[in-house]
Amino acid sequence: MRRIDQGMARDAADLLPRVTGDNAKELRSRFRHLPIQLHSSGLAATYAFLAARSSSASTDRLADAYRDVAKQIRTQLAAKGLISDELTTESEPEVHRAMLTALGDMDWTAYARASREVGILFSWLRRLADAVYSGAETRSGRSGTGEDR
Repeated sequence: MRRIDQGMARDAADLLPRVTGDNAKELRSRFRHLPIQLHSSGLAATYAFLAARSSSASTDRLADAYRDVAKQIRTQLAAKGLISDELTTESEPEVHRAMLTALGDMDWTAYARASREVGILFSWLRRLADAVYSGAETRSGRSGTGEDR
């Protein structure tokens, strides 16, 4: 029998694109900020950000990463029975409006549970991005090893 975190780690690993150089730097930075954004802005606003960036990111790989994370949020919440399964197969951009409506229609306990589920996913994305993109230098001038350059 698998633990819940094993499945979430696998799901997060599947979302990390294989990139190097500046793309790895940018993805690592973005994935590291998702838990903070979720905590400070809330689930609906964070999902809206991901949906918007999935069509306007600076690179195709980054846009695909945002799109994949938004889709994984829908898949995860549908698997937990928090949103309709139809939201996992509906096409973009209509799915984003439907998802935001579903989040807005949730009672506070369902919304809190959904936020917790997404928070766990984002924590795994952050951890795995740090591990996978560890050679990428961040904008603060620190390398992935924690040493100053």
